[in-house]
Amino acid sequence: MRTTFTVAAVVAASLWSVPAPAQMIEMPGGKWWKRPAVVETLKLTAEQQERLDEVFAKNRRAFVDLKADVERRTIDLEDLLAAKDVDPKKVGAASEALEQARGRLGKARTMMVVDMRAVLTEAQWKQILDRRDQWRAEREGEMRKRNAGRQGASRQGRERSGPPDAATVPGPPEEP
Repeated sequence: MRTTFTVAAVVAASLWSVPAPAQMIEMPGGKWWKRPAVVETLKLTAEQQERLDEVFAKNRRAFVDLKADVERRTIDLEDLLAAKDVDPKKVGAASEALEQARGRLGKARTMMVVDMRAVLTEAQWKQILDRRDQWRAEREGEMRKRNAGRQGASRQGRERSGPPDAATVPGPPEEP
């Protein structure tokens, strides 16, 4: 039992560990080259915006597949950890497969940034580097707001008492 708990704790810690921000290349979120404020700040030309669109389009399908692989590997690992009898060898292999999938996704992101950097001038790239802390803080603020909204909704759900009736039972998830 103690071995099972130890393995589960180690794997859980690895699931939630995130690389330090200094290790990651920070870029503004989303299609930043289309945002008027960013376009103005960096003085992006129409040609640069078009080339950045091409870089994004070239990588978009690969990201879908790589993210899906990470999700599948996460589910595989969670299923192994939820089993009555945890097999440390299987958990270790599933954890390694998940980390490799995350690594492939991280490398693909990094290489896309390299391609985008090639579109920018040295001065534009320096501005991105100078502003990355600001963009990181903005992104973290947005995430905090999103999480606070989710926590509030969760608390409201717990405050209800009694069995759910047909009106409160959630239906199937909406299609994106």
